[in-house]
Amino acid sequence: MQAGKPATPLCDQFAFDAQWRAAQLTLIGLQAFSRDQVDLLHRRVLDADTSATIVDRFYLQLRRHAQAEELLSSFDIAHLRERQIELLVGFGNWFKDAEYFESRARLGVTHARVGVPLSLYVASVGLLQSLILEVVLERLEVRAERQALTELVVKLASLDISLATEVYHRARLEAPDRSARDLERQREQLRRQLERDSLTEVSSRTALLREISAAIERANKTGQPLVVIMADLDHFKAVNDQQGHAIGDRVLKGVASRIKGALRSFDLVGRYGGEEFVVLLENTSPHTARQVAERIRRRIAEEPVNTGATAVQMTLSQGLAPYREGGDVGSLLKRADQAMYRAKAAGRNCVVED
Repeated sequence: MQAGKPATPLCDQFAFDAQWRAAQLTLIGLQAFSRDQVDLLHRRVLDADTSATIVDRFYLQLRRHAQAEELLSSFDIAHLRERQIELLVGFGNWFKDAEYFESRARLGVTHARVGVPLSLYVASVGLLQSLILEVVLERLEVRAERQALTELVVKLASLDISLATEVYHRARLEAPDRSARDLERQREQLRRQLERDSLTEVSSRTALLREISAAIERANKTGQPLVVIMADLDHFKAVNDQQGHAIGDRVLKGVASRIKGALRSFDLVGRYGGEEFVVLLENTSPHTARQVAERIRRRIAEEPVNTGATAVQMTLSQGLAPYREGGDVGSLLKRADQAMYRAKAAGRNCVVED
């Protein structure tokens, strides 16, 4: 992949400096809230299963709107659902940091440039807020907790809306005479961005499965060897339970970065789900694939992941599966998954080949 000029952060493009961000938080009333309250929101309301249920309800309701349905029809709904769950799991995490403002501004710009009207975007944020608040009311019996988390959800949604309004306005001012060809090119670029896992920046599950399928077709035509590696973080649940999902997210980002750093330029890594990653190695023998897997294992195990707040020691169990003629994506991943579980049974922090 040819290296391009690094993109200027949106916070820099739009002058969302520390003073501006602090003023926004104060105006909305978020300065009074702490990360502990956001962690409580995620523990009691926005766990992974509940987030998935909320997103399913969100798309069911959204697709009843004719304009929303027309826009959604040009995208992979399964992938959009996956991305929306990731965004909900990260809702409000580290909301006082520039990185959070950057991610929400990027979301607003994406919707603006693919043609989502601001009114529809604001309405969809309001719908999502309502669905979250329904769960708050269902799950929290202590009135003070319920009131505090209700206020937090409303204010976090207000922050999303205020940022979207700001970037919609500025995005249109910056390019009032953009040609239809330029717009289509940018939409295609944004579609490609949607193929990235929003948290770890590796390939999404949808894009990963598509690439494995294409690689199998090439292997069948050329006879070249193909190997996939299923990698799963050991004892990751304990990190989330003991240190919170915000730290867990940073661990996942750090691990993904190390895996990418251990790969060759033509290899592919994607987030398969939760703390599972899959590595696709084309034109690679099992012997070489094991060397790659061992390099990944060492990169993870030899040094703790620095999350800023703490350093977390992690290890990785990996299952390696060479492609066999006549197989498909499902059977290949199943064999890699079974080999990975044998690595878990063998004591973790190791590589097992199918």
